[in-house]
Amino acid sequence: MSVFHLKYRPQKISELDLPEVSQKLINILESKDMPQSWLFAGPKGSGKTSAARILAKAINCLKPDGVEPCDKCKNCLEIARGNSLDIIEIDGASNRGVDDIRNLKESAYLSPVNLKKKVVIIDEVHMLTKEAFNALLKVLEEPPKNLIFVLCTTDDNKIPETVMSRLCQLRFYKGNEASLKKSLDKIIKGEKIEIDDEAIDLLIKKSDGSFRNLQRNFNELFLQTGVKISLKSVKDYLSRNGEYLGADLEIDLVDKKVEVILEKLEKMAKDGVNFGDLREKWLNYFQTKMLAFYGIGQKNDEGINLLETKKIIELLVEAGSKEKLTQIGQLPLEMVIVDFLGKKSEINNYELSITNVKPKDEEKIIEKDIEVEVTSDVEEIAKRWGEVLVAVKPYNHSVEAFLRAARPKSMSKGILVLEVFYKFHKERLEESKNRQIVLIGLEKVLGQKVDFKCVLTENKIKNNIPTTDVKEIFV
Repeated sequence: MSVFHLKYRPQKISELDLPEVSQKLINILESKDMPQSWLFAGPKGSGKTSAARILAKAINCLKPDGVEPCDKCKNCLEIARGNSLDIIEIDGASNRGVDDIRNLKESAYLSPVNLKKKVVIIDEVHMLTKEAFNALLKVLEEPPKNLIFVLCTTDDNKIPETVMSRLCQLRFYKGNEASLKKSLDKIIKGEKIEIDDEAIDLLIKKSDGSFRNLQRNFNELFLQTGVKISLKSVKDYLSRNGEYLGADLEIDLVDKKVEVILEKLEKMAKDGVNFGDLREKWLNYFQTKMLAFYGIGQKNDEGINLLETKKIIELLVEAGSKEKLTQIGQLPLEMVIVDFLGKKSEINNYELSITNVKPKDEEKIIEKDIEVEVTSDVEEIAKRWGEVLVAVKPYNHSVEAFLRAARPKSMSKGILVLEVFYKFHKERLEESKNRQIVLIGLEKVLGQKVDFKCVLTENKIKNNIPTTDVKEIFV
């Protein structure tokens, strides 16, 4: 069975999904001085790699039609099949070190075997290290006449200015409704598929402007339903694949539905959803919303405000750096929700505001009557303290370590008093993010909402707590 995004991949400049990119590429190739070093920058699935391969064909075609490759000569066919020794493609995320670039340079400097010009395509080039960029810069400054570089990236802001200044830049962007529909129509006609217009509109809406996402989703849908695709089958498919758009998330955030959002993420984890892709979709949505506040794009006054939009963007960016630090795929996004909304939506105003209380005021506020029913006494919590540590560890191993150097001391008016043996640990546990993690762990183990406060104690030896200051370990 054919893979649609490969079978219907553009093969000529005029076939590129983005007409503006196609025209700019033609204009540059028609100029007298064709650049040797290119940068294709834009979002995922916008056609950067396809354009790089078409460029390789255009400059090596034996019988070009103007600047268009004929797609029939020996060189074009060899490049299209992906078996040309003179077309070198590497992934910058997997080959990001200085030694990788040095090895690449050695092979790049060799004369072409069959083609007129050797073409080096580096995908996700922004992932290269500083040293690797420096090594690449030298060959970009004085490339051999028969060598062409095409650098592709989704984040050109991370490319050093010294490198950027030596590149001919071509910017890609998300597809609009018309260009996405045109791309999908090729597949519909080619495969003779019957599909409702409303179903097409929904697929396009859910593609997030990515041609590749649209084609892959359509491919999977076709494999599941066959040549007749209805609106219902599209809705069922999207539902099964955990579709959760930024607009849907925003509605849940406004309603403070912490539990609902977390339950959706847990279900999506069971369904095998790629949370890295989901995070990118959310980021794109809220970035567009942020720009709209400044008159860029369509106005959108509903939902969260500008400060809240800024906050969730920051949390989503931070979550991206944590994705490789845990095997629990949904966890970084779950922490985004917990950090953004505070604690669970049913917890009273006291629990939502206590994180902002100064230490000197904490004793007075603790005396307020908190409406939290706890049937377990402190002895029961002490017996299950190990379970609390286990529940907390997946969220943050440092918080778990801080709790190991703490003990349940007493329970008063629904407040668990924790005896903490180091000032540094007490301060860290009282931080907003860490408090929320502890509260989650307590509720998971005890099955009830339990708030807590920390008190400092010097009774380390009696409780078998090491007297060595372990602050440095957790900074």
